[in-house]
Amino acid sequence: MGKGSNNNFIRLTENRFEWRNMIANFWSDKCHFLEFHLKKLGLCFKMNSSAAVLLLLTLTSICAAHVIRDYQNLLRSSPVRRQPWQQRSVGKRLVLYRPFREHLQRPMQPFPKSYKRANRNVREKATTRDIKLENYYNNLYYGPITIGTPEQEFNVAFDTGSPFTWVPSAHCPSEEEPCRLSQKYNNESSSTYKANGKPFEVSYDLGEVSGYRSYDNIAVAGATIHNQEFGESILEPDLFDDTLNDGIFGLGFSNIDEGEKLSAFDNMVSQGLLPAPVFSFYLNRADSGDPDSVLTLGGTNPEYYTGDFTFANLTAPDRWQFKMDRVQLSNGDSIVCEHGCQAIVDTGTSFIVGPIEEVDALNKNLGAKPLARNPKLHLLDCSKVDSLPDLEFIVSGKKFSITSRDYVIKVKGERKDFCYSGILGKHWKKSETPVWFLGLNFMRAYYTQFDKGNHRIGFAKVSSFANRY
Repeated sequence: MGKGSNNNFIRLTENRFEWRNMIANFWSDKCHFLEFHLKKLGLCFKMNSSAAVLLLLTLTSICAAHVIRDYQNLLRSSPVRRQPWQQRSVGKRLVLYRPFREHLQRPMQPFPKSYKRANRNVREKATTRDIKLENYYNNLYYGPITIGTPEQEFNVAFDTGSPFTWVPSAHCPSEEEPCRLSQKYNNESSSTYKANGKPFEVSYDLGEVSGYRSYDNIAVAGATIHNQEFGESILEPDLFDDTLNDGIFGLGFSNIDEGEKLSAFDNMVSQGLLPAPVFSFYLNRADSGDPDSVLTLGGTNPEYYTGDFTFANLTAPDRWQFKMDRVQLSNGDSIVCEHGCQAIVDTGTSFIVGPIEEVDALNKNLGAKPLARNPKLHLLDCSKVDSLPDLEFIVSGKKFSITSRDYVIKVKGERKDFCYSGILGKHWKKSETPVWFLGLNFMRAYYTQFDKGNHRIGFAKVSSFANRY
């Protein structure tokens, strides 16, 4: 299938690998070695400090010391607590991706009519459903689903940036690392499988995931979606070698006006499994002692937020994009997006990403200095991190702040710690509308409601137990 297909080709214009590669270049003159024996996955590999620091920053660890400690605990086979790679159905990949389509010039679409046709009595009996999510070093949140009859278990990342759901196929080449280390779907073992055969292709900056489409039952949080279309991946790029989730569960907007089938979430609503076309995220911070992260399907869970929601109407027909009034530092030294700008809240992005000129202005006022060899990366004085101002986003006239603990990435070096700004810049073409991405570091501070039915997104303060450092 050609790359021009809007249905099967999702072009990525932003992901973490650009920053990972820049860090790799910066550390290329180091030469000491670390050896990690991941016995639970049957892996053994060596990496020099360039790759080690690269891994730590890619994982956006709350502190690299915790990462090193946890690996040491794993080597001693007596971890302090249950680690993500010890889960029985854990695959192999950490999602490092950012699906983002071109701006489509078409009117806002109402929620699929099939939802309105769903039996009202069934909808009235439906309840919200919570999915416990595992937090992998603040960089990935993933949870369980099953496919087929009998059920085959998978861990998936719940992606707000695309509607498509895919998992590895049992027919993928076993000699390939991404395939060998993951849970695989075997359609021959499922009595509810139906063939489709049409290809799918998802493109990433460093490679493509491709395969074919199939139909089967998908169970999520105790609800079974019947005859759901999804992808069986055959080929995956090497970038998925060392990640934990098996696949992707799409929470983006279905392209039904372009011939696409309903997404798994939209079918949950249309089949009467959920009371409303709404889902919400509470994301905890690793090692914070807060309750587990939770994705609520069909509504919100008052346990995880306090006060009222502030809503912003969506400004794009096919993604969670809205108008942001401005961005500023709490000390008043820097204000960007002065006349309003577009923003997307995204579970597929760990950082805050914005137009490079505006991001450079923010980092300059934070005292962050660009690296000579990699000017898009900014280094901060670790001793001053706690005194840095908050980063404030004004949405619908209300201020939403995140602290330096959220937007600073700390990496433990051989002789001293290094602190990097997690506010990253992106170049936009003149023909493109610049967009800010508010990633996981923003979502940890605010309970986020995604309301498809009303084409809006809402934010509320997390409950008092959350994000205590």
